[in-house]
Amino acid sequence: MLKKITNNFGLALGIIGLIIFMFGLTETDTAQKNLIVLFATFFLFLSAAIQKEPFFTGLQGIAFVSAIMVFYNLAAIYNLLVFIFLAFVFAIYYFSRHKLNIARICAFIGLVALCLGILLGRNEPMVVCGIVLAIYAVFSIQEGYTVGWIFLILNILFAVVAANALYSFY
Repeated sequence: MLKKITNNFGLALGIIGLIIFMFGLTETDTAQKNLIVLFATFFLFLSAAIQKEPFFTGLQGIAFVSAIMVFYNLAAIYNLLVFIFLAFVFAIYYFSRHKLNIARICAFIGLVALCLGILLGRNEPMVVCGIVLAIYAVFSIQEGYTVGWIFLILNILFAVVAANALYSFY
């Protein structure tokens, strides 16, 4: 019973984070957008951590640290270096503890694509990132993590927004 309540609470926090993130997509003021992303990543991190979904907990933890660093007014290169360092350390930690399978290969490709997209400032890797992390989210759902639904929607949305930036659908 307690596990069900905990999972539902984690799912509710994820839904809140997803809604906050969607508002951030429409915000044009950079300072407001940074604040919105900070709150969204915090709620998404909590939702994954509460359900103990290992990959999305690490990924959102990295995103949350990066969102915090934006407020220190450091050069973007420092935020980028910290992001890539944390992603590298997380990848070593995560993949040393879990056997490699198709789901985790998708997770790894998504993590690498995210790093490349940020490093190169390009949307092509971001589209790949969104697609393969959405595939990983399906595997996460199959493993019983209801928070996987949040990350499935988030990553599909992420891929669509990145593809729109590339091809100007609307």
